Parts: sequence; structure tokens; C-alpha cells
Amino acid sequence: MKTYTIFVPYEKKEDAFKYLKESEMLSETLQDEETREQFKAKIKISDSPWEGCDVLHIQLRSGYIGEGWYVQILSREEDEEEMTFFESKRLGARRGHMLRSMIAESETEDAEKKRVMEEELKQRLQWKKKIVKKILED
Repeated sequence: MKTYTIFVPYEKKEDAFKYLKESEMLSETLQDEETREQFKAKIKISDSPWEGCDVLHIQLRSGYIGEGWYVQILSREEDEEEMTFFESKRLGARRGHMLRSMIAESETEDAEKKRVMEEELKQRLQWKKKIVKKILED
């Protein structure tokens, strides 16, 4: 007979019993006390043992509910983890990619600097033309 723990997000036993209804199928996360593995499963709980059941500890926010609860795991819901596979590249190819990306980044920064400098020069030229025009008019 294995021992499992279920966490119920309530502080009072009464609220937990409303949430965990006996003999109803629930989908909850259980923790195996022996291995500490957590898994989601469809379960039935009861306060009396029957064939094929395991011991259940119910944990509230404020502590544990006393012994005497049992759980039957009807089915485990396996998590389908997404796996990403990376293609291994030779060191030379990786270095080449790094250099190309650094050069491209440098070129975009240089282009931005050039654009800003051209704008500033245009503004200065317009300002100087205004001053010359005012001087010639006076």
C-alpha cells in the first residue's frame, strides 16, 4: 500500500471536505510520499479502505488532516513535454555565425550613427542659413 499526499488550497477542514467529495471522480495533483514525484491523476477518495486503494494524506494550508483517508488512482495523466532538438554544428561554423552576426550588428549601429550625424548636420546648416539671412536683412 503506497502513501500519497494531496494539497487542498483551504485552511478549514469543512472547506476541504466540500472540495474533496467522497466517491466522486476528481482530477488532482498527487505526490508520492516515497519518491516525492508529483503527477496529475483522476482519483476517488474515501474515509474507509477498499480493495486497490492507497493511503492519502490531505494537506491544508494550515496543516494536515488526520489519518484515515484513502485514494484510488483511476488513471494517471501523463505530461507531454515539448522537446526541442538542436542540431550540433562544428565549432568553425558556430564561430563563423557569431562573427557574421557581430559584423551585421556593427553595420546597423554604424548606419544609425551616420543617419543621426547627417540629421544634426542638416539642422546646423539650416540654423546657420537662418542666422546669415537675418544678418543680411538687417
